[in-house]
Amino acid sequence: MTGEPTLVTEARRLVHEAAGRSLPVRLLGGVAIWVRASGEARAALGREYPDLDFVAHKRQSRSLRDLLEEQGYVPERVFNATHGAKRLLYHAPDGAHHVDVFLDVFEMSHTLDLSSRLEVEEETLPAAELLLTKLQVAEINRKDVSDAVMLLWDHELSEADGPGLLNVARAADLCGADWGLYTTITDNLSRARELAPELVSGADDRQRIGGRIDELRRRLEEAPKSMSWRMRARVGRRVRWYEVPEEVVR
Repeated sequence: MTGEPTLVTEARRLVHEAAGRSLPVRLLGGVAIWVRASGEARAALGREYPDLDFVAHKRQSRSLRDLLEEQGYVPERVFNATHGAKRLLYHAPDGAHHVDVFLDVFEMSHTLDLSSRLEVEEETLPAAELLLTKLQVAEINRKDVSDAVMLLWDHELSEADGPGLLNVARAADLCGADWGLYTTITDNLSRARELAPELVSGADDRQRIGGRIDELRRRLEEAPKSMSWRMRARVGRRVRWYEVPEEVVR
């Protein structure tokens, strides 16, 4: 998949429309990874994207709701009334896709506070957060692993954010404070290491991605751990360390 998918074009349009109203809205999920990826990574691992995922500030949710509805998006009213403090769901005017908006916090198998990182980069969340939101899925599927590998294809491990950079220090800080998150992320890095040879055909690409996975896991393992991390580690896997996300009916 080399041409820009229609949904990517729509995602960029919505981010631009929001920016015009001083509403910082950023992409996450598979579309965000596609936006950040090189042509080679897109051609190898791009896929069909059925929906759009965004992050916005909770304090601006009313303005964002107004914007989406002016653009013809239809609110899922029962869901929004129930979950609107943290998450909003909208359907495209033609019903072809939906828009999922997380407000400051991303809650699935684990909870990630994204509020302070929302405006670090243009269009998408930083690569570190994109990777963590993909790999925090306790029962990860092949699609999410493929997206994570796509991100690691041409993002160098770094101590900073930016195009082509993945901030390892940020990932290590979050995982070093939460044993459960650390456990799920490192489990899924191992899963990505196993699947990468099936997903990536070129020997050089496989070696580069595999090396990044190994280095990232090493950095997470060696990073300082909080007292709460160490206390939870004593309990270990005897007690479930992740949440089972509520299934959203769209």
